[in-house]
Amino acid sequence: MKRVVWTAAAILGAVLVQTALGYLFPGPGRVLDPFLLVVVYAALVGGETDGMLTGMAAGWVQDALFGGRVLGLAALSKLVVGFVAGLAGRRFLISGAPARALAVLLASLADALLVPWLASVFSVELLPLGLLELLGRAFLNSLVGGVLFALVERRLERRLS
Repeated sequence: MKRVVWTAAAILGAVLVQTALGYLFPGPGRVLDPFLLVVVYAALVGGETDGMLTGMAAGWVQDALFGGRVLGLAALSKLVVGFVAGLAGRRFLISGAPARALAVLLASLADALLVPWLASVFSVELLPLGLLELLGRAFLNSLVGGVLFALVERRLERRLS
């Protein structure tokens, strides 16, 4: 129950960050994807089931509040990314800021490639990301994710000691 509350709070925080980014930069969600950070963290900490459930919830919220005319593309994409990140987190030792930042980088690239593919499958028009925009977003996600994950882990360590 405690994990569900923290996950809901993190998704709410992602909504606030996404809203603020929408006011600061044109094309909301094209600079940073805070929902993806929530999904990857939940997947690395809780495994593939937590990653899938968090991905589905975060994706639906992202679709409902910031998506286009078709709901479910971000939800399906985040579900797949959450599952794969959780599976990788269980199979490999992904601890420490650099390893988690790399996981976020790979998840960002996978999400950025998966959403347009899903949009083409369902005949939905999307504004494509350029290569530099895609790489910039992935690197920014990994940088912010690495820092946030390190801060959360440090906070949890202090609480346990």
